[in-house]
Amino acid sequence: MNYSDPVVAYRGETVLLITKKLMKKERISNFINVNLAIDVFYALYLPYPILKPSSNIPLELERNYFIIDSLMGSNDFWEVRKYSIAKRTLSTLVSASLMENLINEIQQEGQERSDSRGSSMDYRSFNNAVRRAVKNTVDEALNLRKLEKLLGKGMEAGEGVRMDLIEDGSEVIQLARSTDVRELLNYVTLIPEVGKKVKRKYVKFSRGEFRGYELGDSLERVVPTELALPRVYFNIKFIESKLLLYDKVLPKVEGPIYLLTDKSGSMDGEKIKWAKATSIALFTKARKERRDFYLRFFDSSPHSLNIIPRNVKASEITKFIKYISKVGGSGGTDITKAITTACDDIIDSRTKGVTDIVLITDGEDTLAEYAIRRNLRKSSTRLITVMINGENRDLRRLSNAYLRALHLNEEEILKVVEA
Repeated sequence: MNYSDPVVAYRGETVLLITKKLMKKERISNFINVNLAIDVFYALYLPYPILKPSSNIPLELERNYFIIDSLMGSNDFWEVRKYSIAKRTLSTLVSASLMENLINEIQQEGQERSDSRGSSMDYRSFNNAVRRAVKNTVDEALNLRKLEKLLGKGMEAGEGVRMDLIEDGSEVIQLARSTDVRELLNYVTLIPEVGKKVKRKYVKFSRGEFRGYELGDSLERVVPTELALPRVYFNIKFIESKLLLYDKVLPKVEGPIYLLTDKSGSMDGEKIKWAKATSIALFTKARKERRDFYLRFFDSSPHSLNIIPRNVKASEITKFIKYISKVGGSGGTDITKAITTACDDIIDSRTKGVTDIVLITDGEDTLAEYAIRRNLRKSSTRLITVMINGENRDLRRLSNAYLRALHLNEEEILKVVEA
């Protein structure tokens, strides 16, 4: 590698910066440097990295060479590379994770050597530390791959600027290491490919964005070539609504998607897991449609409101994932208070357009129908109820759409998204 190349140096400095944030304390050993970060990054990134002959390596880079040689001699390292080859974001995150694991293992190995023999660590122990660090990174690399896919949902190519997870690299790596998030990632496969089903909605507008052509009688949008026709032909086409027009539109203004999720004791287990997967699918829908996303869990009383704006940042999504991963089922159920609170939130936010409240519950609670109808009407809100393995006649009467989830599978999540 040409270590003086600005792009190469930048990638190494980025890996080193994330590594230092992960360490938190000043425990960065003197052998961890930009050159080593560059080597680790490109060993993960390049399709087929090749080491130079050891005889051509300067003395000051000898230890770096030994580390990379040990890495590439490990079967676990090639397992990690399956997720990082030619992927800049994953190569950066996995490199930082591997570097931190490497520091921890080498420092631990060095301490053990010092305690037992009172001497510095030899290269055999050094090699063992490197291999343990790689082994510890295998699962993290897989979880980082899942997280990248999860956090990128709703922002596929052609749908806007893709989020740069490197900006919050240390937070993303910590998420991948969290036990709660790992459990969430295990059933995130339930989430369907929402992007293929959700389309941004538009309304006709004579001075909007050009989208194509259509036939009609709107003189304001007529294509200039039509004006060159003889008057009699033009009049006939106008009468028959067959004039060639510009098709112009504006994005439809819609209120937020408000997800209200029951977390009472009866929801614990598979029900709450399915509800979490559904919340991620609905969040993806909100991103695709450029809508704000509101999330509130409730049991016998509503819990804190989480708002993720349409112009979302990576840090806000990582907080969202961290939050829902920790929620477990407990407590009673008060659906009336939850819906009323959601309506108040929408009124206070003064959002434009119709808001969708998606209520996920298994509760058969008796509701105050009049109060709920009044609040839904006042807040210009549609209520979509998703009833898990149960029936609630009050909610069926109140809801614009009433769905029943019996199998808790991908198809039922997709029905919720489409509703």
